[in-house]
Amino acid sequence: MKVKQNNFIKSLKAQPLIVVIRLENDFFNIPYKKNKLFLNIKNFANFGIKHIEIGWDPNPEWISLISEIKANFKYINIGAASITSRESLDSILMLDLNYSMSPLFNKEIHVKAIENNQLVIPGISNFEDFKEAINLGYRIIKIFPASKLGIDFLNKLKAFQENDIFFIGAGGIKSGDIKTLLIDGYNALAIGRELSNQTPDQDLEIWLKDF
Repeated sequence: MKVKQNNFIKSLKAQPLIVVIRLENDFFNIPYKKNKLFLNIKNFANFGIKHIEIGWDPNPEWISLISEIKANFKYINIGAASITSRESLDSILMLDLNYSMSPLFNKEIHVKAIENNQLVIPGISNFEDFKEAINLGYRIIKIFPASKLGIDFLNKLKAFQENDIFFIGAGGIKSGDIKTLLIDGYNALAIGRELSNQTPDQDLEIWLKDF
């Protein structure tokens, strides 16, 4: 996992943004939605996005979908979002993704992921989980939900932990906030639900041009 952590940190230093795309409940029942998803990914790629996470889904077709996305968008660093169960972890182990994320800290899931050399970045919202994650060897942490926890929480974690930890902010982040939050101390950010229709908005386009 150490190599995957270092590689992902290096990639995020080059562009500190992850776009999260979540599938609709009826995604696998309506064929045209797959075409729309691929068009959205292509659109993000054309605007210069380098990291895209696809929300995990229990549908058996999800694994094939991610494999197809990886094959068609080799220049995009594809990951998985919402890894919170053994079922979801087993799914991504088959795919050997460079990274994935969880909205919470589940020690059992993270230990199993580490044993299988799978990077599942934990979502942290309190000090106890933060300390546990550090003890497991994590050097890249997601603060979730960042919009509610605020910059003070980030600063407290930085003051508590002297080692160099790479912090990703996620949850309720808007594209217009990206520049400010990076200046305030986040190393990278994840944005998803705040993007209307899962497409780049004007603020995101401006940030990408200026970055």
